[in-house]
Amino acid sequence: MRQTALQAVYELAKLDQRVVFIGSDLGHGTLAKMKEELPNQFFMEGISEQHIIGFAAGLAKQGFIPFVNTIATFFTRRAYEQIAIDLALHNSHVILLASGGGMVYAPLGPTHTAIEDIATMSTIPGIQIACPSDPLEMREIIDLALEEAKPWYVRFGKGGEPTITNKSTSRSKHLKYFGDPNSPIIIITTGILLHAALDFKTKNASFQASTCIIHLPILQDQYMQMIVKHLQQAARIIVLEEHIPKGGLFTQLLHLAFEHGIDSRKFRQGSLYFRYPKNYGSQAEHLSSNFLDANGILSMLEDFKS
Repeated sequence: MRQTALQAVYELAKLDQRVVFIGSDLGHGTLAKMKEELPNQFFMEGISEQHIIGFAAGLAKQGFIPFVNTIATFFTRRAYEQIAIDLALHNSHVILLASGGGMVYAPLGPTHTAIEDIATMSTIPGIQIACPSDPLEMREIIDLALEEAKPWYVRFGKGGEPTITNKSTSRSKHLKYFGDPNSPIIIITTGILLHAALDFKTKNASFQASTCIIHLPILQDQYMQMIVKHLQQAARIIVLEEHIPKGGLFTQLLHLAFEHGIDSRKFRQGSLYFRYPKNYGSQAEHLSSNFLDANGILSMLEDFKS
């Protein structure tokens, strides 16, 4: 998805001189064509995340639309104050492209695992948070972020994810259903865990007809409000997120449930453990050990019977 995002920025920059790219210490050759063809719209600033947020905010005030790319934890842990004050407080039209959401960079250790980034960004008023599941959603979100003049935090995976969404799965813009939303079992996903939910449905034929996956690539209240009626009628609801248990999608949905009088006992959460990872395995290994896979979803459904 990162390559999709960067290619989209390059294509948009060719069409609109306001679009600029800002990177920190990214790999050699990143957007080489853009650097060569559009040198006045390309900036590689080195290891200086707080600086690049302020720089982007300044450019936005001058009418530019900056797309800023670095590792997710470098945004949320190193530049939190600048994101809050320089971007959100001034409603600066800056799009943060956060590489390595969740456990993507687990081989580099806990300093690089973005396990609390959604919670961190959710505490800042005005930030739009997006978690695409595949390249198609990545491009849709880039286009939307260009249109909506607000600060954005776009969290995405390591790349290579197959495209699993299409127009037929969309019931409204940026809200996708896989199955009948009036089903007794609803699985709610964001980010790449849509892949795990679809894998569960493929492997468990007995649940296919009774289960609907509702995918939220953009964590905005307007989209969550649109699924309230489905949550009210569902018997079992599972929420999947590559994030710690607190402050993410599950927390936001519990607020929604309380607001509308929905029984919270119908909910189960699939998330990362509330701790920093202790080993350096792959993303897939960490998701499996945190039960964020088809087998884990089956266990959560069986937990309703206990």
